[in-house]
Amino acid sequence: MDNADPPSEAHLVRLLAGQAPEAGKPEPGNSAALLASLLANWQILPALEPTLLDAALVEEDHVRFVRGRLAVTAFVQAQIAGCAAFLAALDSAGIRYALLKGAAAGCLLYPERHLRGALDFDLGVGWDDLEEAEALALDCGYHQAQRDPERGRFVRADRALRAIVEESHFELGFLARRLRVTNLPDDTRAAIRDEPWTHQFWHDATTDSPWCYAVVDIHHKLSLDIELGGLLACSWQKPYPDHVIGLPDFAWFGAHLIFKLYWESVHTYGKGLYQYADLVRLVPLLHPITFLRMVSILRDHNLIAAGYHVLKHLPRFGVAVPAHVAEFLAEASAAPPGTDPIDTNDLGDLWPKLWGRR
Repeated sequence: MDNADPPSEAHLVRLLAGQAPEAGKPEPGNSAALLASLLANWQILPALEPTLLDAALVEEDHVRFVRGRLAVTAFVQAQIAGCAAFLAALDSAGIRYALLKGAAAGCLLYPERHLRGALDFDLGVGWDDLEEAEALALDCGYHQAQRDPERGRFVRADRALRAIVEESHFELGFLARRLRVTNLPDDTRAAIRDEPWTHQFWHDATTDSPWCYAVVDIHHKLSLDIELGGLLACSWQKPYPDHVIGLPDFAWFGAHLIFKLYWESVHTYGKGLYQYADLVRLVPLLHPITFLRMVSILRDHNLIAAGYHVLKHLPRFGVAVPAHVAEFLAEASAAPPGTDPIDTNDLGDLWPKLWGRR
């Protein structure tokens, strides 16, 4: 870590890597800043045992963290349960699909799927299967929807507006359904009721019957410029006790993660840091050949600079950089002769922007 990094940032970096912050008496200012960062990166909350924060948060902030963790964990578990019938329907129909982003990370990198949070459930299907996949989602109780930002709720989609948006995007509009969870533990119900921050996930939160949305995001591309066919061709099915789930292989998952982490962070201040929690868990699992395949995918889509800027920060998280990754970083540190930053999608270092700085 740089000596100038505030203690709250150093603590968060360790937490993203699954490590406890360095021991010491928590200071109120640092504690408040760390809590704010944790809530901003709420996707990692389920994976953090409360004891990890004992030395970093004052009591009041620790209580809020525990409440947030309970509420987010229940929200993610509800998402998983809410999407199960749809995934089963895709499988029964013989539609090849793969989970993407956070939904895939939960299956690939964490001991339990619900330990990696996401606001919606992303998956990819081929263009030819898109219409049938949407029809199956509707049969499973989802509705074409759009978010009302003022109320924080979904409403029935304006079909004309939805058609315009979908025509210029790489995914369908939102598909959402309401879930009323009837088996919330008492401590989770109390956390949802007492912590206003959780009300972005849970509605009617102060009543005896809080509910949330399950949201499916069906992609037919990874971006406007990256087709989905290569990922689907390399996808595989992970067996669970009573079902299987379609997933990308590590090479495609890693390339998509690097693209998303870099592209979001260099275009938006303070966005995307939580995705390093996925990366630090992924890199030690990458066989050298798989890593070379990932680099080939990045090269095919002009994302070598993104790979360099994202991967060069792994040592900050205590990751021992494997020799094949170090070799890539050494080679990618110099721009190809005769190119300029725009040609190579090189928008510079993402690290300061992840923290909201230039």
